[in-house]
Amino acid sequence: MPPWRLLRLSLACLLLASAARAQTRPPSPVASEVEPEEPDFAFIAGSAYLQGKNSVQFIHQTAYGTRRFREPDGSRRNEDEFLFFQRAEYGLTDRWELDLVLPAGGSRARLNGRTVASDYALADGRVGVRYQFRTEGQARFALAMGPQVIFPSGSVRKGTGNGSAGFAWDVGASKDFHGPLFVYLTSNYHATPWAADTTPGSPRRFLLHGADWAVALGVRAIERRIRGHKHDLHLFLEGGGAWEQEVEPGPTVGEQRGKLSWVFSPGIRYGFLTSRRTLLEIGVATPIGLGPNGPKRSMVIQFQYEIYLTPPARD
Repeated sequence: MPPWRLLRLSLACLLLASAARAQTRPPSPVASEVEPEEPDFAFIAGSAYLQGKNSVQFIHQTAYGTRRFREPDGSRRNEDEFLFFQRAEYGLTDRWELDLVLPAGGSRARLNGRTVASDYALADGRVGVRYQFRTEGQARFALAMGPQVIFPSGSVRKGTGNGSAGFAWDVGASKDFHGPLFVYLTSNYHATPWAADTTPGSPRRFLLHGADWAVALGVRAIERRIRGHKHDLHLFLEGGGAWEQEVEPGPTVGEQRGKLSWVFSPGIRYGFLTSRRTLLEIGVATPIGLGPNGPKRSMVIQFQYEIYLTPPARD
């Protein structure tokens, strides 16, 4: 079955599931009667807690990783990688969420402290929807999933894009133990059917597959309300992996290869929730790459801003 026909079929199944559940289950509380979910996004793993109706959240993440090598002549070589990640989530209804992801990436190589190569560009973005299949009020855990469309905003020449539209399927599960602990599980399968060959002059196209997965264990270290405002301090222990197919250039045509990477990441984040239901969060994590394909030294700084676009409900 062609990829785009599969995507349309998935959307149709989701719409049918939404209609069936609306007839068999009581309506959930309206978004104007609840405050922003907190926390709902870790550093590596996402959650199954979707945005409430007419609420929007912006997540900005800046990541830096570096590797150091010693050349045969004794010179020092540093290879730095940068990622700027912007995600926007909007609650269409109490069960449907619209997501937009737009990353930018870059790399820099330095020899004995002198920059010898530097490239930065937008990466391939994504737009998609997720549906809330289960909530913790109705089941033992929350479950959300949905399709995504990959648009080729990246640069093939600079290594930040595949030059092809694609599709993905995102799944998230979450469990809040109503105490100090909560758990997130997330996975994403993606494919680009017409990825460009990175060999200059080659017209060949490739079908590339990829998947990533992550788990996060969260700890509520501090949660206090002071003068109508809520202050939170959350600790995270995360682990995840990714398997990606990529095209390596060759003499005349490129070659398709797979790459597996693993990462472990501790992190900490502070959140401030105002009486007007505006949520501000800032956090830092230090991912540690496991194996030859992971970053050896890296840091992630993340900002989150969440607000309801409708005024609070009045009794």
